[in-house]
Amino acid sequence: MEKQKILDAFTEEEIFDLTAELVSIPSYTGLKNQEEAVAARIFDFFQKEDIEVFYQYPLDNRPNVIARIRGSAEGRSLMLSGHMDTVPPYNMTGDPYSGSIMMGNLYGRGSCDMKGALACMMGTMAAIKRSEVILEGDLVFAAVINEEQKSEGTEYIVKHGPYTDAAIIGEPTGLNIAAGHRGLEWIQIEVIGKTTHGGTPDEGVNAISKAAKLITRIENELVPKFRERRHPLIGEPLLNFGVIEGGDQPSSVAGYCNLYIDRRWTPLETFDMVMEDFKQIIDQMHCEDDSFRAVVKRYFDNGEMMLHKPLETDLNDPLINSLRKGVRSSLDREAEIVSFLAWTDASLLSNFAGITSAVFGPGYLKKAHSEDEYVELEQLTGAYRTYTLAALDYCGGK
Repeated sequence: MEKQKILDAFTEEEIFDLTAELVSIPSYTGLKNQEEAVAARIFDFFQKEDIEVFYQYPLDNRPNVIARIRGSAEGRSLMLSGHMDTVPPYNMTGDPYSGSIMMGNLYGRGSCDMKGALACMMGTMAAIKRSEVILEGDLVFAAVINEEQKSEGTEYIVKHGPYTDAAIIGEPTGLNIAAGHRGLEWIQIEVIGKTTHGGTPDEGVNAISKAAKLITRIENELVPKFRERRHPLIGEPLLNFGVIEGGDQPSSVAGYCNLYIDRRWTPLETFDMVMEDFKQIIDQMHCEDDSFRAVVKRYFDNGEMMLHKPLETDLNDPLINSLRKGVRSSLDREAEIVSFLAWTDASLLSNFAGITSAVFGPGYLKKAHSEDEYVELEQLTGAYRTYTLAALDYCGGK
């Protein structure tokens, strides 16, 4: 069967309608049974398309939806994956769940991040099933929970399957191929002081003052080293002081101060290196001033959540080549290989399940979480076509 006939098996109107319907179902952080309703709609879609589908339950009443088109076991297997959860609507300028179409854009919370990609991936599954294509390798769809928080949905897949040779994560890349991104960890540094009355400050140790000095040392001594760790695709490591809190009230010397740091690291670093950087500065400051005491730890320190490592995929991997071909055929241009600016579930699949992964999806990251979130209709069309052509090429189809 000609590829164009396969692509035509799921129409643009179906893609747009499905995206709008998914957007109309709230699934934001904090909602009870957050993804349950949108998962039910996705499950129903696959049942009606006569595609094998089942639930996984990483959390109570919050299921992953897994669908599969089985191949003849002669080719490579591919997973198309995206998350069903969104951030809250916050101060959105319009109805966050309208899914309305204006001026070539589809609006609403999750349209860009990333229900549009989910709809395109569902369309790919349906088009291949409707066309009765015989794939050589399995094609799997995974809609997962809670990526915006702790990624329990993808962690469940890492631990329990389904396992494939490769995966495409549909985060918004503007239809560029993201073959890597930085790792992400939140780091907590607790600076320990000694509380006393504000009228006798010499009797205490002001943890806020000590924390200020620590911030200066990190900025002056650690951050300049990042230039030496620049990755050719992903760039330099990043560090951001996101939250500082300490003390009890103005008339008391602060007995504690906590710093919360967003640390983005590259494949040229390890998590142990990240932590050792902070420990060395803390030890040095203690040697210079024995009243300085601080403890550094991972923010999520209970050991239950997998490390958010960097993603780095070989640019000559068959997955990247299949995506290149898909972009060339569907968009009539050569694909741009980029580093994604945020962390994604592709890291978990790649680093902990050995599933070669790349990030590719409709929309632009700057519109995700925004007050007027939207995705361009032409981006949805391009994503659907690229997913379908890449799947046919990677899995092999007759």
